[in-house]
Amino acid sequence: MRIKSAAAFAVVPVFALALAACGSSTSSETTSSAAAEATAAVSAEASAVASEAASPAAESAVKKVAFFGFWKSNSFTQAVLAGVQEAADAAGIEVVDLTTAEYDGVAQIKAVQDQTVKGDAEMYVVLASDSVGMATAAQEAIDAGVTVVAGFTPLGPDFTTLEPQVPGLVVVGETPVDNGKVLAEMAISACADLDPCNVAYLEGLKALPLDNARTESFVATLAEGAPNAKIVAQVEGGYSPDTGKKAAQDALQANPDINVMVGSSQAILGAQGVVDTAKVKLIGNGSSKEAFDAVNAGEWYALYNMDVNGIGSKSVENGLAASAGTLDNFAFNIQELRDPHGTKDVIAEYTPTYSDLG
Repeated sequence: MRIKSAAAFAVVPVFALALAACGSSTSSETTSSAAAEATAAVSAEASAVASEAASPAAESAVKKVAFFGFWKSNSFTQAVLAGVQEAADAAGIEVVDLTTAEYDGVAQIKAVQDQTVKGDAEMYVVLASDSVGMATAAQEAIDAGVTVVAGFTPLGPDFTTLEPQVPGLVVVGETPVDNGKVLAEMAISACADLDPCNVAYLEGLKALPLDNARTESFVATLAEGAPNAKIVAQVEGGYSPDTGKKAAQDALQANPDINVMVGSSQAILGAQGVVDTAKVKLIGNGSSKEAFDAVNAGEWYALYNMDVNGIGSKSVENGLAASAGTLDNFAFNIQELRDPHGTKDVIAEYTPTYSDLG
């Protein structure tokens, strides 16, 4: 992933969360291919959500939805957009994709502000590159009468809550605390028959508050739920196969008897090449095609099972309900869309909609 210099600092607060579930394709050929796959792979539950969304649309004034993803060629963005389009089509609503060409928090905020000035879309669905900076642009839009939905990433500086930190904002996402808890629960399951169970945790980027919140949640949940488990390595695994490979090598060199290893799906892809998967149970934080293939092949123990299309569909559904004045809860945890504990039996009925590699 490349970050333009003007946006490098602005995107830091959510860089890790975005990377944990995003592919990295950049070519136009990859873009059209990934978009077609994402549209074709919209899940049954996303279709059901879309049907439900049609009812509030008739009561609302929403005629156009403006979508702002991470960046145009990003396959995670395309999968969310496919869900947005599915629900909008069912409700008879136009969708305009205003996603920026690059992963650029400053440019994304400007695109939102420009659309608010233009004023021809009654709803926004935003995958914020900079969740703190985007809060101001979201408030400006809400003040102008736009229904704004924060998809995947809540807006604001508090990473521990889904409750809207911007008055009037609709949130369809998850916190890193909830994410870390599920990762730990899968590690507890992997450790069930082992005493002691030596765990290596490849955390994202230690400099980021968001990653620190996820790590703290993982450590606390593991300690409470598995007295037999011991974290013998806690190293920075990052969000690429290369950084994951190095982190796994470092962890194994210091602690050869690792039983369970957890990290971003990209990092675990790298770790897979240097660990004995017959001895080390791997858990990847992501729902990419590569992660699905690894779990289904028995090379990984589990993945973080996220309904990426459903994020888009549910964002439209809840946005329409908010616009119509019928939404009771403005904070929706996407872990409710499907069981996030992605062991082989759980993911059997699902199809991945994005790639970690492009």
